[in-house]
Amino acid sequence: MADVTIVGGGTAGLFLARELKTKGISSVVYEEHKELGKPIHDTGILSKNLDEFIDFHKKITLNKVKGARFYSPSGKVVELTRKEDEAYILDRDKLEKELAKGIDVELGKRVENLNFKSKYIIGADGTRSTVAKLAGFPEIETWLLGLQYEIPNEGTHEKDFVELYFGREFSPGFFAWIVPTDKRLRVGLAVNGNAKEFLDKFVKAKLGKVEILETIGGLIPMRWRSQFVKENVALVGDAAGQVKPTTGGGIYIGMASARILASAIAKNDLNFYEAEWYEKIMPELEHGLKIRNFLNMLSDREIDKIFDLLQNEKIRKIILEHGDMDKPSKLVKAVLGNPELLIGYLPFLKYLW
Repeated sequence: MADVTIVGGGTAGLFLARELKTKGISSVVYEEHKELGKPIHDTGILSKNLDEFIDFHKKITLNKVKGARFYSPSGKVVELTRKEDEAYILDRDKLEKELAKGIDVELGKRVENLNFKSKYIIGADGTRSTVAKLAGFPEIETWLLGLQYEIPNEGTHEKDFVELYFGREFSPGFFAWIVPTDKRLRVGLAVNGNAKEFLDKFVKAKLGKVEILETIGGLIPMRWRSQFVKENVALVGDAAGQVKPTTGGGIYIGMASARILASAIAKNDLNFYEAEWYEKIMPELEHGLKIRNFLNMLSDREIDKIFDLLQNEKIRKIILEHGDMDKPSKLVKAVLGNPELLIGYLPFLKYLW
């Protein structure tokens, strides 16, 4: 009998199992699908911070990007580029297969109750977590529907850049993206509404007629659950709503959370997990949530005005020096440390209170 039963063979669950193994704690992972890595639910773009958790990223990287182009509702462009690679575009299928090496995984195992003999039961089974429902955890209150197409890259988009499109026409409440892999483009968005309708409109406007090679989608939690530990049951990753509100990405946060959870299990104290998570991880997510709420309150005209302000070279330099996909507090502190830069943003400060 394993010490820990992990329900869900996604990134957070598999990484947790790896962390437990390094501590000499046995686990078994139950995955409802018959193949790891399928279906895929995200874009697979990760910052270099991923190196904190795995040492095999070269095996699973399809592309590397140095920068991003941001498009305002009216078509204004802000380009941010670093000299070195800024992010990895991963083969998500291979990521989970690599994480599973040396781990006890049972595929095609759908969980219908929590009658396990393990000391701890962990729900790592996504936004619509069965474990969370069976254990009576509070619901995730806010989420978006993400949808993405993979299409051939006909050479129209540079491999070094991701593209992000803001505005209510294509993705109200979030943004749309075009992410290059090796030979394909991942084109998607997230909305609180009919994602297919918005995505089809976006593709037609920006790319014209295309061949859709693959379609993926899923729910993206926009806020963490108010509780994710109850007696001997804990939630991690998307199941706990541990996702960045700024980008909807959950791989980095899920791994960071799983590492804390593994330490809590080693201490035989699940309450340590929740307490440590609130101290070490939640502050960054709260910064991200404030940024997300701020952006959501802006009209398209106001977003365009912010793009005008971003033409300031000093602001762009600060963004490049302090911007971090996973740790928005670095940029917030840097900007607040330069009050002269805030003068142009005074009309928008009303949205922060």
